Amino acid sequence: MRIAALPALLVFAPALIAQTRPLQAARPVISQSEDGPPIGTGEFQPGDIAFFSFQVENYKVSPTGKVDLVGHMQTFDPKGTAIAPRDEEVIGTSVSVEDKDWKPKLRMQLQLPSIAPPGQYKVKYEVTDQQTHQTATGELAFPVSGKGVEPAASLTVRDLGFYRALEDEAPLKVVAYRPGDMVWVRFDAVGFKHGEQNAIDVSYDVAVLSPDGKQLFTQEDAAVEKSQAFYPQPWVPGSFNLSLQPTMATGAYTLVITVHDALGKQTAEAKGEFRVE
Repeated sequence: MRIAALPALLVFAPALIAQTRPLQAARPVISQSEDGPPIGTGEFQPGDIAFFSFQVENYKVSPTGKVDLVGHMQTFDPKGTAIAPRDEEVIGTSVSVEDKDWKPKLRMQLQLPSIAPPGQYKVKYEVTDQQTHQTATGELAFPVSGKGVEPAASLTVRDLGFYRALEDEAPLKVVAYRPGDMVWVRFDAVGFKHGEQNAIDVSYDVAVLSPDGKQLFTQEDAAVEKSQAFYPQPWVPGSFNLSLQPTMATGAYTLVITVHDALGKQTAEAKGEFRVE
C-alpha cells in the first residue's frame, strides 16, 4: 500500500509547490496613453492625465477556475499628500485551462492637479488574492515638472512680476511702460489656511499710487478664489492687467496688492514699482 501511494504523492507535489508561491504585483507602468509605452525619461506637467497599470502573478485559480482579486492604487505628491482618493479595481472571473498563463492587469487613470508642485510623485499599489488572503504591494515613482512656489508658514505674496504681454514667461527686468500701454501683473499667494475638505477663501485688492504717493486707482476683491478639493491647493496664482491712460504723466508709480485669507484671518501686502516714460 505504501509503495502504491508514492506515485500519487509525486504527481501532486508540483501543484502544491505552485500554490505556495507568493503573490506578485509585477511590471508597473505609467504612460501617457492607456496601455502605452512607459514614459521613460519624459515628464508629466500639472493637469496632465496619466495611465498606470500593473500585472498580477501567482494568484490562485480554484478547482472550478475562479479568480478573485482586489487591487488598490493611489497617487501621492512629493510631500506624501494624496492627490486623489484611492482607486479600487476588482477582478472576479473564471478562467479555463487554456488561460492558465493569463496575467491579470489592473489599471488606473489619474489626473494631476492643475496647480501642483514639481518633483517625484509616487503611485502606491497593492493587490489581494481573496482566496489565499495574500497581499502584494509596490510603488512606482514618476517625475512632474513645472513651476514651483516656495511655501510659507503664514500668508505671503511671492514672485510679483510685471510683464509686457499675457503670454510672456519671464517678467520684465526693466519695468518701464509708455502712456497708453497695457501692464500685465502676475504673482502667487501662499501660506493661506485650508478649511474642511481643503476649502480655501483667498481674495486680493489692487491699488496704484502716483509718484507723489496719492492713490490713483483701487479695486477691492479684484479676484476671489473660493473652492474645495480633495487635494489641498498649495498656492493661489494671481494675474490681472492695468490700462495706462494715454495722458498719464511720466514717473515712478507703485502697485499695491493686498491679499486676504478669510479662513485664516490673515492679510499680506506686496508692492512693486513700474515707470511710465
